[in-house]
Amino acid sequence: MNSAQAFSFDPIGPDELAMIGKAFQDELQRRALSRKSEEAEALAAKLINAYQAGIRDDLGLRIIAGLS
Repeated sequence: MNSAQAFSFDPIGPDELAMIGKAFQDELQRRALSRKSEEAEALAAKLINAYQAGIRDDLGLRIIAGLS
């Protein structure tokens, strides 16, 4: 299986976007990071990639956010 097959590219709806955004905001606050920092951009990308890879729950996204 190649990496393109491992990801789901379904559109991210408003509820899902809010869930990703909450995990992002909470982790930024925990780390005292600016939204404009390179670390914040990397975190956002990691959360979106995790969602597309199948991590679709709040706890899973928070774990991913804390690991980055």
